[in-house]
Amino acid sequence: MRILVTGSGGMLGRRLLEEASARGHFALGLDQPRWKLENPEEAVALIRSQSPDLILHTAALTDVDGCESREKEALQINGLATKFLADAAGESGWRFLYISTDYVFDGNKGAPYEVDDPTGPATVYGRSKLLGEEACLSAGGLAIRLSWLFGPQGRNFVRSVALRLNEGEKLKVVDDQKGRPTFTRDAAQSILALAESQESGIYHLSNHGETTWFAFARKIAQLMGLDESRVRPCSSEEYPTPAPRPADSRLSTRRLEAFRHALPDWENALERYMEEEGWI
Repeated sequence: MRILVTGSGGMLGRRLLEEASARGHFALGLDQPRWKLENPEEAVALIRSQSPDLILHTAALTDVDGCESREKEALQINGLATKFLADAAGESGWRFLYISTDYVFDGNKGAPYEVDDPTGPATVYGRSKLLGEEACLSAGGLAIRLSWLFGPQGRNFVRSVALRLNEGEKLKVVDDQKGRPTFTRDAAQSILALAESQESGIYHLSNHGETTWFAFARKIAQLMGLDESRVRPCSSEEYPTPAPRPADSRLSTRRLEAFRHALPDWENALERYMEEEGWI
């Protein structure tokens, strides 16, 4: 299969290219500066020239706080441009898979979100990604929601915490936000398995188990053999951000498990990632 990955220079895009190639597919990547979602007509034209069988659309404006002050740009890139791509896929017979986010929920349910739960994003980023989801689903595509993503060659929570701990810092990390971490290497395997199937609709994908950002950071310190007390808890009120974070963005992976592609525990994934980066 001829697979095209948008955002191929990103943390997830790189892993998808690797996994697609490892599974025997002909994998192509598109990313800036050659390919820009700011010009959706040109972006579609470049994709047409590649004649893909399947598009894995990971490219997006992902700066959650930055989107609050760049609303028009976020809606253009994550929403409208996705509609251009999804519509072109429908017209051309390409399959379309869209990477979405836990931010399409407000985090107030108090229990893991199922794929068919009502959405209600509380941020510009979440609203823009929801627009992309809707465009994908309208074109008969597959939308996969991820949460708390980490992996090699990208900015992420684990890397930030590990680097700061290595520099001898003491950290305060919020302890009133729950979620499910997701390792890009594990995610890529499941995404490709779903892409190779004829699945459509929405899937939630994350590593097994749940945690808080504080407990996540303490586990990082523990794996590094450092004093865990250097990581102290705080409330969200003590760490304000331009975009509100969902208090409980746990995603239920029940549909993924029925597909028989559940991911390993997040602690296992974290340890493998930290070994890969040489932190342990």
